[in-house]
Amino acid sequence: MTNEVKNNFLSHKPLTNEALKVLQQKGFKYLQVQGYTLDHHPEYVDPHYLMLVPIKSLSANREKMDIYEDIDSDLIKEWIKAGSNNDSLEIFLADKN
Repeated sequence: MTNEVKNNFLSHKPLTNEALKVLQQKGFKYLQVQGYTLDHHPEYVDPHYLMLVPIKSLSANREKMDIYEDIDSDLIKEWIKAGSNNDSLEIFLADKN
């Protein structure tokens, strides 16, 4: 587990509308979607949990692009609505004070 993954996991918070509004007020526009196994290794096919990392702008370098979603997208809103009702997949928001 890299230090960034460890820090994100140790300082995560629930995905809520309120948390997203605060991030938007701070200028964040996107969420990088990172999937992980139970032992915190990257996994995108069958992840145990997703960590959504707020970012302000996308990289212009296509090689550095990863999986991103607009912070106010319909998919993110669906994930918020599902909340803790989703037994198969946990979704967290990395804490970007």
